[in-house]
Amino acid sequence: MRTFQEIRDNYRFSDLEAETLKGLLPVVEPHAPQLIRDFYNLFLQIPDAAKFLQDDTRPARLEGLHRDWLLDLFKGPYDERYCQRLQRVGQAHVNIGISAHFVHVGLNFLRQQLSQIVDAEVEPKLRGTARLALDKILDLNLDLISRAYRDEEMRQVSLSFKLDNALVRLGKRFTFGLHLVVLLGLIALSLGVLAVLASDIFMIFQGKWEAGMVASLGTLLILWLMIELLEAEIHRIQGADFKFNLFVGVALVAFIRKILVASLTHTDLQTELMYLGGILILGVIFWLVTKAEAKKG
Repeated sequence: MRTFQEIRDNYRFSDLEAETLKGLLPVVEPHAPQLIRDFYNLFLQIPDAAKFLQDDTRPARLEGLHRDWLLDLFKGPYDERYCQRLQRVGQAHVNIGISAHFVHVGLNFLRQQLSQIVDAEVEPKLRGTARLALDKILDLNLDLISRAYRDEEMRQVSLSFKLDNALVRLGKRFTFGLHLVVLLGLIALSLGVLAVLASDIFMIFQGKWEAGMVASLGTLLILWLMIELLEAEIHRIQGADFKFNLFVGVALVAFIRKILVASLTHTDLQTELMYLGGILILGVIFWLVTKAEAKKG
């Protein structure tokens, strides 16, 4: 954070200009009451600003505070304590919810009014120096008062940014955890399919050749699908795109296995035709999805 001296140096606010402002105090002070009244009349005509002046006791109290601030423009001393007072003024505006826009409007109004006083009551040869000093002290005030608004905005943005980042990180970790759960589930199911395959093969050794071969073939299809799902999930964890065609493949393999089982149990023709129709429809869907994903890739 810059010191007040650094701010003064950046504005090139010199000791000569400080003395010029002090010399303007006797010129401005008699006009202070009228300036403050005009200042409040301006805001009473703006509905969004007037609501802050509805309290019967607030205008009188604020008029005194604003008169002190106005005269301090010309009194000095322009040091760190002056800087701190201005920052407290800004923070007070922030605390009661006054828009920074009205701070700019108010200072713009006072700049015009004070310039008119300078033009009317200061000697012509001194007016240029007086107006320059006046502009610098008003700009410096606006800078320091506005700092409270900038700090508040940064706090809100920083809090929102940190919260957003925290939620995103939490979501990513939770999603990664779910992917691990899916991966472990697929591994467990694959082990179960291996156990079923072993059972089907054992049927062959028991002499149930036809049943064992057909069942083993259906189980191998499921095992092949499990391998594809496992590989797809591993790639997904590593950042690859989601493959929708695998889910169509699951349904397709399930129908094919149903046909194989039905051939052993001599299921009625209508049921077998229904299974065949399902395979045809899912086959078309699988082809369309695979083609679409290939184009996308």
